[in-house]
Amino acid sequence: MSDWLPPGLFDYGAELAAEVARRLGAGVVGDAACWIDMPRRLKLADVVSEPVRWGTGALCVDLGPDDGETWERFAEVHQGESDTEAVAASAQEWRLPVTPYRRMSEAAVVTAAPESNCEPMDPASFDGEVLDGKQIVDLTSMWAGPLCTELLGRAGAEVRKVSSTARPDGLAGTVMYAELNAHKTAVELDPRFGAGRDALERLLATADLLVTSLSPRALANLELLPEQLCVRHPRLHTLAVTAFEPDSPECDWIAYGTGVHAAAGLGWMGDEPQAPAYSYPDPLAGLRAARVAVDQLAGVAHQHRRVSMAGVVAPLVGSMACSRGDGTPTSAAGSGGDRHG
Repeated sequence: MSDWLPPGLFDYGAELAAEVARRLGAGVVGDAACWIDMPRRLKLADVVSEPVRWGTGALCVDLGPDDGETWERFAEVHQGESDTEAVAASAQEWRLPVTPYRRMSEAAVVTAAPESNCEPMDPASFDGEVLDGKQIVDLTSMWAGPLCTELLGRAGAEVRKVSSTARPDGLAGTVMYAELNAHKTAVELDPRFGAGRDALERLLATADLLVTSLSPRALANLELLPEQLCVRHPRLHTLAVTAFEPDSPECDWIAYGTGVHAAAGLGWMGDEPQAPAYSYPDPLAGLRAARVAVDQLAGVAHQHRRVSMAGVVAPLVGSMACSRGDGTPTSAAGSGGDRHG
């Protein structure tokens, strides 16, 4: 099992956690390392997908429980193709979470984007009351989104976690799931159909914030994109936690944290692709999303925001590229802006 994690991960995570703690309180956020190192702290075998060699490169094939047969058909169709970029793009058309392992010199570094057109509010003026009485609908799964909403719940928000028996959370039944969802009320419904759809609409009618971790295409199918929601729920804030940036070629791709690690160029060490010890982009994105959510509800950030794992790991990419001197742009090595896709 790999034990590799990017240099500077925990220091960077501590910076993100400090930003959240200034808004929610240190007692709510706690030690960033506890969130970032959850799999090892909880003694979980956080199995990540090992690189699949393909042609002269490699792919991150991070399959969900229902993807096995589709992947087998896909692999048979594309047998003999050597261009990993083209193969990954085709796999995404099949709705498979497959990304290429890129060398750092091939990966685009995401630059920071403006936080908001508003003047930022002094976090000290939040007084820990921003979330009092706020109602949040949590339509997330796995690690990044649930971490965001768990921190909001610990700070006093009323979080309703939407659980679907049709598409259960991949962590359901684990101690990690219990810790990431301890301060939430579970609501079982299937948002795709009939009664479940109506129940979701009733939740959104009284909610202040909807947090999602679905792909843009899935959000569109459920009519949960901001432009779709603004007619039905004009006061509702939305925060989408996604894999890639909205203005990137991969903006509609689906991927887990390991796939983002691969595509960002953080997984090619020397002559070999390298899987991480665990999916570290998730907790980084969860911390960043929690900060953005508080700013939204405080009225100092846009009503509709998007946070991506690719955007939040960009400073790590920039730092590594700078230290290696391999010619990769380093403009993201600074404070770590959060336009995410």
